[in-house]
Amino acid sequence: MAKEPVVVGIDLGGSNVRWALVNRDGQILGRWETATDTMPDQDAMVQGLAADLAACREEAQSRGLEIQAVGLGVAGRILPQEGRVAFSPNIPALNDLALISRLKPLSPWPMFLENDANLFALGEYWLGAGRGHDQMLGITLGTGVGGGLILNGRVWQGTQGTTGEIGHITLDPDGRRCHCGNRGCLETLASGFWAVTWVKEQLAQGASSWLEELYRADPDALGGEALVAAARQSDPLAIKAFERVGKALGQAIASVVHLLGLPRVVIGGRFARAWEVFHLFMREELHRRLTLFPREALSIVPAQLGDDAGLLGAARLAWDAVGEEERI
Repeated sequence: MAKEPVVVGIDLGGSNVRWALVNRDGQILGRWETATDTMPDQDAMVQGLAADLAACREEAQSRGLEIQAVGLGVAGRILPQEGRVAFSPNIPALNDLALISRLKPLSPWPMFLENDANLFALGEYWLGAGRGHDQMLGITLGTGVGGGLILNGRVWQGTQGTTGEIGHITLDPDGRRCHCGNRGCLETLASGFWAVTWVKEQLAQGASSWLEELYRADPDALGGEALVAAARQSDPLAIKAFERVGKALGQAIASVVHLLGLPRVVIGGRFARAWEVFHLFMREELHRRLTLFPREALSIVPAQLGDDAGLLGAARLAWDAVGEEERI
């Protein structure tokens, strides 16, 4: 009896590595996690991933599955054509690591590397809120702001590993200095880290909020999830914070749409769970700024795949590569 073909999708995060066996239809037939902190340096990272890939093979065989390829997503500046991680903000062991060439001798399958935000966009395009939209922008709101472009049904890779970085579009030239070194990036206005920073500054100046008690007791306990929860409960300061998020997103999206003529934008990430709070502010600002592209031709929607978007995007990356090889 023929074994069902699958690919391995890998989401390599700062705390955990998430793995999935995914068939051609995008069904996850097996999944598990391992801890990233067990891989403190480059050699340990490569050996740990190789050991886990061997475990994938055993798992696939036990389920009557046959692995065809591996797709791997990592946050940071990724050079897919070289299979190299130039810089990863969450995993220092990956910095300047030729990951694919190091893993290739230790694994029997072709392997493909991509930025995690690009894979979020690809996953949503394949099976989520971007399905059927061959031109789209994916935006992830979390600690930072990430982005990925789908053009003509493919991830747009560009060059130098910086494609789709909507979080680093300048909105306020004299604004805060972003972690990237620039001032006034979208990320400094719309990310979880910077929104929480702004809220803490307001509380320190005496602003009224349900978050004040939490802030006074332990400022470090006030994070993105607490801010989302407060906004959902109509806390006035939290709503003001998400008004800033929405307006900044509206300005940045208008710029990208004017540049590329994209009809679909999908927004996900854990900080985007406050969608019902910020989306009206975003749309109002977008409509003010979108002067040339018809409003009715653009749809902006929340992501549908949750934390699986990047994992499924990694799988789709692998399946696309397998398909190209088969056509050749």
